[in-house]
Amino acid sequence: MKMKKVKVSWLSLAIASVFLSVFGGIWYGAIFNELQQKAHRYTAEDYADNSPIWYFGGLIISLLISWGIGKLIELEGSGDFRSGIKSAFKAILGFGLPLISSPLVFSPLHDWGLYAVGLSQIVIGWSVVGAILGGMSKEVVLS
Repeated sequence: MKMKKVKVSWLSLAIASVFLSVFGGIWYGAIFNELQQKAHRYTAEDYADNSPIWYFGGLIISLLISWGIGKLIELEGSGDFRSGIKSAFKAILGFGLPLISSPLVFSPLHDWGLYAVGLSQIVIGWSVVGAILGGMSKEVVLS
């Protein structure tokens, strides 16, 4: 009997990771820049003085998030657009929501605005990552 397995490709991981990094940069750097600066009490000069190496770190984080969602897709054993989004929502509920909620709960600022921005970025960004990975995944036959 031949078994089928879903495989997420390295190309889809690269595309999803770059998307997530660019999306995060636009989300926090352009759309919600003022809220981010106010909530973290940073100035535009503080961000301008930041080393570019930190952006490489962001790409690594995006790669790890994409890899994790990809592993969920493979574990589900169903590789398509819809199952990718389903796996992403499992990652959002299991990991994204708790991680983004910790600073809200434990910071003395309890900044609901920054929380809403972060949570919506995770929901949108991770869902698109799931769609990319699921849509580009392949079924392989194991013999």
